[in-house]
Amino acid sequence: MNNETLTIFVGIIAVCMVIITLVIALIGFYAVKMMQKSQEFIAVVQNELSFLTTKGALTLHEINEFIIHLKDQTTPISEKSLSALHEIRELVSYIHEETRTLAMKASGGIAKVTIGSLAIGALAQIFKKQPHN
Repeated sequence: MNNETLTIFVGIIAVCMVIITLVIALIGFYAVKMMQKSQEFIAVVQNELSFLTTKGALTLHEINEFIIHLKDQTTPISEKSLSALHEIRELVSYIHEETRTLAMKASGGIAKVTIGSLAIGALAQIFKKQPHN
């Protein structure tokens, strides 16, 4: 029986080794399959990143062109604004001169009216003081 038990144990060990070898082979097969899928995924991700990088570069280029376009557009606006500001300054200066002239005329008129009212007031005082006969 010792020989038979030893043969049974060796047979069990051999069967276990075959099962373990099959399991390792299956794990290796699935690992290779997983590596292929991961390489495909990495290739897709690299393509997408390349596409996004290209798209980002194009977008930055378009933004740069847009900024240049805005600069070109704001320069004439700035010149127009400066021209408008110059015209407004001239208009304000003209209005200031006209206002000063009118104020001088008005102050002269006010002075004349004041003198006139003082003269009328003085005449009124003279007529009040004269006795009525």
